Formats: sequence, structure tokens, C-alpha cells
Amino acid sequence: MKIRIIDTFSELGVLHVSFQSPVGSGTALWSDSVPKAGEIVDVEFDLDEVFSWGKNMTHSSEKTPKISAIANVTYITAELSQSADEECAALNLRDSIILIELDGAIPLQSGFVELRAAKIHLYPTNI
Repeated sequence: MKIRIIDTFSELGVLHVSFQSPVGSGTALWSDSVPKAGEIVDVEFDLDEVFSWGKNMTHSSEKTPKISAIANVTYITAELSQSADEECAALNLRDSIILIELDGAIPLQSGFVELRAAKIHLYPTNI
């Protein structure tokens, strides 16, 4: 997914970026050299946590992919496109696929879900 870098900052020696994407804005850990504000970068999302149905993953009545951030928590609405087993699932966030780790079975095989993520890592694809 292509994002625009809004700002960069370091927290406890770890580089973070504020970004804007076609589906919303947020803040994430950055895994490359420091980008410039305004730079447009193609990135891969990595959600660095295990998702549990009813805890940090729920059904969404919204049918549009979205990213928003409130008080250090990022909310992601995406379409569940695959639930291969009880350990992982694939989410379709517009033109990006995000693989997530699950702590067990979820009641959906498809449909829109909302995730609450504390840590997002962005990795430039260099495309």
C-alpha cells in the first residue's frame, strides 16, 4: 500500500512514522532509514501481536476498509479473505493483504472485521 509520511519521531530509540494512506491515518514503527516528511512510500504492514476474537478482533458492520488511531491504539477495519486454520488469517485492506496470527478459531470465514492493534510495523517494499 502506498502511504505518505507525515512526520517521523524517535521513542525510546525506536523510529516511528505518522502516515496517511488511502484508507486513513496512523502511527507505526518504521523498519528502514529515516524517510522524509511528504515522501510517498509503498509499504507492507505487519501487525505484531496475536489476535483474539472478542478481545482485539470483532465483527464489523462497516463494509469499507479503514485505519484510524485513538490514544495509541490503531483501529483497522478490513475484509477477512481467508481463515486457513486456527493459527492465522489473511485480511484484505484495499490493495494490501495483511497476515495476522490468531490465538484460536474465529467464528467467521469471511466478512469485515475490526482489529485493535497496539503495534504496527511498516516495511518499505522498495517498489
